[in-house]
Amino acid sequence: MILPKETYPVSYNIRIIKAVLAILAIDLTVYLLTLSPSLQFIDSGELAVVCKTLGIAHPTGYPLYTLLGRLFTLLPLKDIIFRVNFMSLLFICGGNLILFLIFLNLDQSLSRRKENLKLVEIWPAFLATLIFSFTPTLWSQAISNEVYALNVLLFELILLLVFIWRNSWREPGGERTLCLLIFIYALSFGNHMSTVLLSPALIFMLIITYGRTVFSTKRLIPILCLFFLGLTIYIFLPVRSSLNPIMDWGNPESWSTFKRHVTGWQYQVWMFAGSTDILISNFKNFIRLFFHQFPLYLLPLSVLGIWRFIISDRKILVFLSITFFAHVFYGINYQIPDIDAYYLGAFIVNAIFIGRGLDFIFQLIENSKIKKRVSHAIVILFILIPLFLFEKNYFPADRSQDHFAYDLASNLMRSVKKDAIIVTNDWDHYSPWLYLRYVDFKRPDVKYLDVELCRRSWYFNYVKQNYADLYRKSENEIDRFVQEVYPFENRRPFNSQIIENAYVNMLGSFLSKNFTTQPLYDDIIGESKFEKMYIKVPEGMIFSLEDSLQYYPYDFPDLELRGIMDKNVYKEDRTLFNLNRYPFMIDSRLKYLSYFKMEKEVEVLRGRYARLLSEPMR
Repeated sequence: MILPKETYPVSYNIRIIKAVLAILAIDLTVYLLTLSPSLQFIDSGELAVVCKTLGIAHPTGYPLYTLLGRLFTLLPLKDIIFRVNFMSLLFICGGNLILFLIFLNLDQSLSRRKENLKLVEIWPAFLATLIFSFTPTLWSQAISNEVYALNVLLFELILLLVFIWRNSWREPGGERTLCLLIFIYALSFGNHMSTVLLSPALIFMLIITYGRTVFSTKRLIPILCLFFLGLTIYIFLPVRSSLNPIMDWGNPESWSTFKRHVTGWQYQVWMFAGSTDILISNFKNFIRLFFHQFPLYLLPLSVLGIWRFIISDRKILVFLSITFFAHVFYGINYQIPDIDAYYLGAFIVNAIFIGRGLDFIFQLIENSKIKKRVSHAIVILFILIPLFLFEKNYFPADRSQDHFAYDLASNLMRSVKKDAIIVTNDWDHYSPWLYLRYVDFKRPDVKYLDVELCRRSWYFNYVKQNYADLYRKSENEIDRFVQEVYPFENRRPFNSQIIENAYVNMLGSFLSKNFTTQPLYDDIIGESKFEKMYIKVPEGMIFSLEDSLQYYPYDFPDLELRGIMDKNVYKEDRTLFNLNRYPFMIDSRLKYLSYFKMEKEVEVLRGRYARLLSEPMR
């Protein structure tokens, strides 16, 4: 129970159960209808492989997500990617139910016992939960596999425990609630380190509640013990890494590599390094994103909710405000393109403000003397808000026909010969390929190298384990690069030019030492370091590397193009960028054929993909 049992009439408990079931049914239905059955671009393929094989994910490692994901991969549901996508769906549904309980817990007048309790108390919480359920960023996390869905669940659970603890901290059970809160908070670090953004607000709440006694040995020692107990989830990283899984990102076996991995040191270059102009631009982007989640007509509800907190509980308002601004401050200072999910903490806080604003309006309706028909009309008007958001955001959120990442990776593999060696710098190509290779077991003959990961010494354990022959041929060059990059990785004085020279020499050896024995391919987006060394010949979705400019016959593969030209399948900017690879590569092949006067081949190829070449993708 959120509050002591005697506070609730029996009918109120029944109404809560009905509301919970209704939220669960609505969210499950909507999210299942839009759930992605396949991979998404960014980290989807890598995370699925990590869950399936109990590997080590990219920094900060996400051990809690990995362990839970492994359990979901054992479910008898379709394939692996669907199972981990379904895991995200359940996490978001669980988070929405917790948010509903947060709304009820924050209601300062639950002792009212009138016939229209359902109208005054449950309806605002119910509607506010659905409003947040249909916001674009949250919805996107419910339908594909990423760590942010679990982050939302844990974040909202922590908030609920904070409010429960604050209502009962003087009671005998209050200390137990605090202990559970601290343990869950520490455990949440095992999913995503952005949980640290809750620390200032939690410290404020502890101090404002306990005062100086928060530092008493009797209270501080259990808190610290439970906090470190929750952090022990990270023991998974060195233990599992020592067993050499397929994906062993960062190789966090030693203290130095473990510390680098958990702190995400390689990403710190994008943190708090922007100019004032960049910060202003990022803040404007946040404002646009905020009103994309919560249209302007919801702003009065947020303002009313804030006003309600000012009247009833300013300490909770300060707690929520610190949480909101901590997420915004961090988000605008982190220079990455996929920043939307980092603002989810701020969005959750605003959803709470909206819930309180709705509750305030419904109380006015209850206490006013307006006719029932008018009050019912006002209630219906507010019911239309989540319906409008649902209608507005359904099409952009629908991923039920999205096979783009999987098909692109498959088409890349269709384009290369047996025993191919491919170099790439495109994570949106490489991550889906990891899934094809280690989950679907397709094209085990292909050696696919990410040249950006080649900048990290740990990656060569992967190369040695999976591409032994390639590693053996370039062992001297690899050892030289690892030796030169060691000072950089361990924050010692280093010479960047020496490192770069060793890096380029190593990459060149991968190609030159295998040129006569295996087909080589360049999948690098932008300028390639090998353009002066080889001739790039467009073949399918990739460039073959050759040593002379001449005509090389090639049987262009039949490409899988599910939904690419279907305007009823939504494609966001990142997807469109990747899908433009198709017309670009086909057009490149046509120009190549035209250069060598292969008119018949030009006609055939253009005819096969005429629509793709002539119509823009939408």
